[in-house]
Amino acid sequence: MEHHIGFNYSAPYYTLNELTAETRDIWIVCPGYGQLAKYFIRRFDVFDAKKHFVVALQGLSKFYLPDQKNVGASWMTREGRETDMQNQKAYFDAVIEEVFQSYDLNEFRVHLMGFSQGVSMVSRMAAYSKLSFSTLILWAGGFPPELVPDDFKHVSDKARLKVVLGNQDEYYALDRNYQPEVAKMEDVIGLKPEIISFDGIHEINREVLKSCLE
Repeated sequence: MEHHIGFNYSAPYYTLNELTAETRDIWIVCPGYGQLAKYFIRRFDVFDAKKHFVVALQGLSKFYLPDQKNVGASWMTREGRETDMQNQKAYFDAVIEEVFQSYDLNEFRVHLMGFSQGVSMVSRMAAYSKLSFSTLILWAGGFPPELVPDDFKHVSDKARLKVVLGNQDEYYALDRNYQPEVAKMEDVIGLKPEIISFDGIHEINREVLKSCLE
């Protein structure tokens, strides 16, 4: 018989740049499957360090990659899915409270970004946390099936939804299997997505990332 118990748990998060009076843009980002946040966050060095402050979350489960040397992280699997989602929400809320406890996020432009498996994570957090975001960037990942329009009633009609996909992505193709995901994003979030297609594979392209705010 399966049982569950609650206990204190420590998990890392990473930041890039300093949060100061000059900061204008806040990024909260979620890497994909097998990615560690400490490496993922480096891709955001394309933005002005004085104006952009980045917080990278990380999947709560770690494992050895196929080379058996490097370590990756995962947000969740189908095993214990509901428990994982509750743990993720508690983790996200704790990070937001710790990092921004002395700040009013409404005074910044808040950008939420998820890549690959991180798309589901950041979409859930956009729904559950009720953060008033300026931009939601969903890059080559699936949208959570359980979210509904009521979860996004807090979203401003001035917010922007950007959907990014490489034309050589190994997992998705806009004209084959990704269009239903995009339609779901639009229907549930209630924002018309801007589709950004680039010449590349399933990865974060720094220049494309930078163009997301142009």
